[in-house]
Amino acid sequence: MKFKNLIYKAIFNNSKRYQGLALLEVIISVTILSILLLNVYPIFMLNMNIIADSKNQTKALMIAKSLMNEFRNNNMREADISDAAIENYPDFTYDRITERYEDDFITPMIEPLIINKATIKVKWKYKGQDRSSELSMIYQAR
Repeated sequence: MKFKNLIYKAIFNNSKRYQGLALLEVIISVTILSILLLNVYPIFMLNMNIIADSKNQTKALMIAKSLMNEFRNNNMREADISDAAIENYPDFTYDRITERYEDDFITPMIEPLIINKATIKVKWKYKGQDRSSELSMIYQAR
């Protein structure tokens, strides 16, 4: 019984003495939390930029693969293209360059064979910077 009275007195006597302490603790904890969140916020923004740029990179590679498949379906005989607009992607353009491919290993072994290299470069702007992605294919000229 004596022990219960001591606990009761300690709780209620201390609560009257420190009534404003709870509000002060809340203010201090909110201040510390806001400082921590302000320091972490730039990391979240950087991650969002990386995700958006990665999304554009993925779109560009999908576009390049699609254009390369069209080029292959047309028997790889189309002319070179520069800064052509892409139908469903208004922010993207592409270049297609076909050139003779010479390799030190392949050319001496197989002399009469003509090998070409087709490169599709998809370009876009992200936050004012020029970005691009390339896809190449080596094929035998017909």
